[in-house]
Amino acid sequence: MTGARNRQGPRAIKKHSKKQRNRPKKRTGGGQQAARVAAPASVPADQLETTADASPAAEAPRPAPATTAQPAQQQAKPAQPNKPAQQAKPAPQAKPAQQIKPAPASKPAKNKPATGTSGGGQSRPAALAASAPGGGAAAGREFSFIALFVETCDSFLDALRNSPARLLLWVMAVYGALWFAATISFPAMPFDSYEMFLFGKEMQWGYWKHPPLEPWLTEIAYQLTFHWIGSHFVLAIASILVTFYFIWLIGIETVGKTGAVLAIALTILIYYFGPPVTMYSHNVGQLPIFAATVYIYRKAVLDNRIGNWALFGVAAALLMYSKYSGALLLAVLGLHLLLMPQGRRALATRGPYLAVLVGTALLLPNLIWLVQNDFLPFTFAFDRPPVEGVFAKLFAGLKFLGSQVGYHAGMIVIVLLAMIPKLPLQGEPVTLELEQPKTFDKSLVLMAAFLPLLMIGAMTAYAGVDQRPEIGGSLVALSGLAMVMLLPQKLVLRAPRLVTTIWLLVLIGLPIGHVAFNYAKASGSGQVPTQMWPARELSNAMQSIWNGKSFRRFDIVTGDFKQAGFVALYASPRPSVFIDGDFRKSPWITPERLKASGTLVLWSTADFPRTDEIPEPYRKALEGLTPTLGTLVLPLGHGKSQTYGWAVMLPPEPGR
Repeated sequence: MTGARNRQGPRAIKKHSKKQRNRPKKRTGGGQQAARVAAPASVPADQLETTADASPAAEAPRPAPATTAQPAQQQAKPAQPNKPAQQAKPAPQAKPAQQIKPAPASKPAKNKPATGTSGGGQSRPAALAASAPGGGAAAGREFSFIALFVETCDSFLDALRNSPARLLLWVMAVYGALWFAATISFPAMPFDSYEMFLFGKEMQWGYWKHPPLEPWLTEIAYQLTFHWIGSHFVLAIASILVTFYFIWLIGIETVGKTGAVLAIALTILIYYFGPPVTMYSHNVGQLPIFAATVYIYRKAVLDNRIGNWALFGVAAALLMYSKYSGALLLAVLGLHLLLMPQGRRALATRGPYLAVLVGTALLLPNLIWLVQNDFLPFTFAFDRPPVEGVFAKLFAGLKFLGSQVGYHAGMIVIVLLAMIPKLPLQGEPVTLELEQPKTFDKSLVLMAAFLPLLMIGAMTAYAGVDQRPEIGGSLVALSGLAMVMLLPQKLVLRAPRLVTTIWLLVLIGLPIGHVAFNYAKASGSGQVPTQMWPARELSNAMQSIWNGKSFRRFDIVTGDFKQAGFVALYASPRPSVFIDGDFRKSPWITPERLKASGTLVLWSTADFPRTDEIPEPYRKALEGLTPTLGTLVLPLGHGKSQTYGWAVMLPPEPGR
């Protein structure tokens, strides 16, 4: 009996194993004991481990090769009638012969577990999870993160194709919220912001650097919000969002909704739509007017309605009130009007002439101011170090154009990456269907995007000046749309997930990085950024000095833009600024006003080292006033400080 039981061992093991897979709760110790006893007698030494794998008691199950089960079945056949009934019941379903035959000896079952199946072809997820419980959980978390990331990229691309308007709202909301949060996170304001408040207080028809529109809007917003300085930042972010809106309006009529949103997405990658948007400058203020002027011009020419032409005249005037570089766009539009047949037909109507009349009438006050002030802003535009020699002048022009290409590098790189195959995070190629723009529209956008910058480069080379590259910041509103028009109509993105990842990092990471960079710079060994300057503390100190020396109202502060601007913005009431002690730069200051009110003079020792005398550039304008001199050391934080010289200049007492 013992010998018979030993001979039945392999078959009993195999059938018992099959039964336990079907009904894991019922376990019989006899089958396990038979496996332990019979294995050394009936199985060769090199197959001992494989045969034991069929036992449910094995710690790491491994499927047994069919060659070990085949002889066991032949030996066990005579003993089948002696098996218990409950062991015979599963026989019709299990069909041992059919399960054993498909497992030939030439295909070892030890290769199957790598695919997640047992030797019999059945799935083993529980065994796989149990083999490394800790690692499986970590892998699950990693897979979930990757899946979420991939789903985000795919959802973004799907929205770009199927619901671009909704995607645009999301992009504008995120962009506006992040950059507004970045602007209000600093204790002070950027340099140009002080300039806007300084000029805006005077409400002139013109200023020595630029036209008056942005200072006007700064002062109006400041007064309407009950002297909230943050209104300046609202103007900055709103200007960019309005620019996006007009790009959308032009885009949906030329390249379709998908192309319009793609143009805005590319525009965000241009440098001028990054850190510069934290201040409402003339560059930022002109961007929406630039885009609006092109849009209205297009409507006026194609529809040829008298109302649109009048509106174009208004837009042209606002463009010039914003920044005089807008004249370059008007020149380009005039050229486009002459080149296009639609434009030549429009010249035969009253519309273009009405636009000229309306624009000139609105611009007349500023033109009169320019004549009265010897066209001072144009002198400032070319008040740069001269360049001598033909090659040096040519290099200056190319240098300006090269800087503009550099400011567009983010947009250019992302387009190239999208079309290069076999990159990390590539994803499946995505095809975007863009509408084909008409000749009128394509020529209009390309000319408006590129010609003004080329004209500045040419004028820089001709005049022989080392022009500031930032002067082109107000002329790039349509660069993204121009790039879209240069792309093929059927655009295949070969690395969609990669470019989406980079774009999202720029959208979200750049505002955060800008804030972190300025805080790190303030704590480093370099110069403290204007946004981190203790301007309010300086203003309070100067007010205390004035009030301690005079009973007069604090009416005028004399100094450069930066230092005097610090004091004027945070003082109450806000004084006027006598810029550089120059009556031409500050026509609101007169000698009579100076003699009646006196002035506080402030200068940094970084500009004028001595604090025991009035700086030489200010002396002539301040003749006749009695000075009281002093020194102030302003802590800047992180062990830094700035020394100032100051002077309270008062008119002589009557009778002296």
